[in-house]
Amino acid sequence: MSLKHFGTDGIRGRAYEPPLRLEDAARWGAAWSQVARRSGVERLVAGWDPRLSSEPLLAAFRQGVGMRLEVLELGMVPTPAVAWTTAELSATGPRTWGLVISASHNPPEDNGLKGFNEAGEKLEEEQERDIEEAFESLMEPTTILTEALRAPMDPYLWHLEGVELGADFPVVVDCAHGATAPWAPRLIRGQVSFLGVPADGSRINLGVGSTHLGALQAEVRARKAALGVAFDGDGDRCLLVDPEGHPVDGDQMLWLLVQDRLARGLGVPGVVGTLMTNAGLESALVSAGVPFVRTPVGDKFMLRELNRRGWDLAAEASGHLIQRHLGPSGDGLATALELISALRRRPPAERWSWRFPPWPLRLVNLACRDRVPLESCRALEAERSRLERTHGPELRIVLRWSGTEAKLRLMVEARERAVVDMALLALERAAREDLARLGG
Repeated sequence: MSLKHFGTDGIRGRAYEPPLRLEDAARWGAAWSQVARRSGVERLVAGWDPRLSSEPLLAAFRQGVGMRLEVLELGMVPTPAVAWTTAELSATGPRTWGLVISASHNPPEDNGLKGFNEAGEKLEEEQERDIEEAFESLMEPTTILTEALRAPMDPYLWHLEGVELGADFPVVVDCAHGATAPWAPRLIRGQVSFLGVPADGSRINLGVGSTHLGALQAEVRARKAALGVAFDGDGDRCLLVDPEGHPVDGDQMLWLLVQDRLARGLGVPGVVGTLMTNAGLESALVSAGVPFVRTPVGDKFMLRELNRRGWDLAAEASGHLIQRHLGPSGDGLATALELISALRRRPPAERWSWRFPPWPLRLVNLACRDRVPLESCRALEAERSRLERTHGPELRIVLRWSGTEAKLRLMVEARERAVVDMALLALERAAREDLARLGG
């Protein structure tokens, strides 16, 4: 049975509209806590981003929780801080789950619920299904609002340590008016200029952050900075901008960390990417003798593969980068600190000479009324098969639904730009034909 409300990153939508009305949030709180208690969970660590709807939604959620769980509030913090704290508290005391009220890189009017298990990892699909079933079957949730206790943020900050920058390495950091805004200055110190501060729920992700790099690119060039760093609204990912203002995505960032570890003799047993990882990175890793595997899109799938293989590094091009030894989730602050350190270890003349040549790639998003099963899209599947037979390993196609929106994503990657453009045009034509026929 497919999930109705949970996507690849929790429940997400327009705040105060189904399934994120305040009465829905209370219902989710009751459902969440019922499933948690059946799993032996006694505590819930909660955090939120600065959206204006976040604290009202959390208050409603807590009313649904009632007295089933002890609630510890971290406050307005990055998502990875909740994941890390949840794992730490579970390791030293009663089983604990985590909850973040956030819509990540989405605009201010959206919000969402992200859940973490006792390992600080995203909830399993079976747990999400149990929560949905409890949500649907509830008559009236409990409306008791118990007092929440405060959980400290300092242990998470101490474990990241931070970095002190000198005049020879000035950096510009864009906090997207999001959850990293209060904390990034405590970790990235010295010769630093900040954009997207302070935290502001009415401006989160608007023209700033990892999905809107223009302001950061202009500031890096104007200040002649050595580097620009952009976080998203909830701080679980980041992207870089080089001194000339060119974006550096998660695939390139992963390649930098691999080279840095190899140069220091640390060894890299293997790395994990997703279906969307650029084939240029795969080629570079193979040339370096580093094994590489792909998973479905989503940091929870990458983390599961890391755990299964005992590896440490995984990344998505969007900037979700997992370093398992530093935490159980994508962590923008941890990523930024490691990348800054890796770049500073390189000779200045070779600081940006490490990037791999990416394969040309294009992505088209088709907005739809409703999701339809991909196997029902006969024209699209036939066109994909024809293209793959014609071009073989020189072409890669990924077709998937967005995990958070009713959008069909068509991705094409090939060694030659002309092949990408031709294939994408053919796939889009076939997809529109199917969606019109199926009413999607």
